[in-house]
Amino acid sequence: MTTLESAATGAVASSLANIVVYPLDLAKTLVQTQLKEEHIIKSSSSTAGKLQAVSDRKEKNDVFTRKPGLKYENSIDCIVKVFKERGISGLYRGVSTSVLGNFIQSFCYFFWYTFVRRYYFRVKSSRAKKLGQTSRIGFNTLEELALGIVAGATSQLFTNPISIISTRQQTAEGTSESVALTSIVKQIYKEHQGDITGFWKGLKVSLVLCINPSITFASYQKLKTFLFSAEELIGGKNDELSAFQNFVLGVLSKMISTLMTQPLIIAKASLQKTGSKFRSFQQVISYLYQNEGLLSLWKGIKPQLAKGIMVQGLLFMFKGELTKLLHRAIFLQSNVFLHKHPITI
Repeated sequence: MTTLESAATGAVASSLANIVVYPLDLAKTLVQTQLKEEHIIKSSSSTAGKLQAVSDRKEKNDVFTRKPGLKYENSIDCIVKVFKERGISGLYRGVSTSVLGNFIQSFCYFFWYTFVRRYYFRVKSSRAKKLGQTSRIGFNTLEELALGIVAGATSQLFTNPISIISTRQQTAEGTSESVALTSIVKQIYKEHQGDITGFWKGLKVSLVLCINPSITFASYQKLKTFLFSAEELIGGKNDELSAFQNFVLGVLSKMISTLMTQPLIIAKASLQKTGSKFRSFQQVISYLYQNEGLLSLWKGIKPQLAKGIMVQGLLFMFKGELTKLLHRAIFLQSNVFLHKHPITI
């Protein structure tokens, strides 16, 4: 499969998977970005960017006010409440921006992942030949992680603005007009006083989170080798898995990466949500740890896992099936061409 084919099938598969689970993605974002008891509503502090605990009553410039309880108890409660407040359209608020962002990010990721992987494979093969090595060339875990990080970092540079817009659409209160794409863009532009770097807020944590897909794909490659022998794969080919095999590998690999990077996922969503007063992901993690405890860094882990598992499982399954369909289409087209233009000797 060519680099463009891999990128296209990966992007389409990712978009289809994200549309299927979008209400869960919305609930996951809302649950993760709500703060327990203390909600930031006003900042009159003379020290910009510093958050103070609500218990510190002695300070005159407190930035928190107490609001009992959480709005959403869990993802199911969130979906029910959003449906009651906004209807079915509320569960798909911001879906177009989210799907567009996922498509571009997945296309860039699969393109660069395939391109860099093949280039490095050629370099490694050439080096092995010079050394006279005849064993099969493969990648170790660190190499798989590095390749994924390079691909992920490249794609984040293009898709971070879309991620911010999508998160704001999901967490904004108000009418559909207030969460329209143009309204959100103007809001971000105004908040940062015309500085377009505001659209890359949270880029640092996004770059750190590049380790998430790299862990996912490295786990996928290792689990594929560990769980399935060549004889168990379709036709005994190492590059072709059944839909069920792809789904199982996608689920297991995503579980591993999500559990490892959940605190950073929460920090990114909190930074990019509507009305966020946080300035860095370290600030988010510090605040949650001090005010809500260690386990708060994994809040929303259930919907995050459910969404991630479903998306990753469906993505690998859809990508595998789309790849097979593409190969069949190319094969049929070649046969038609040869039938119309037979080769004479």
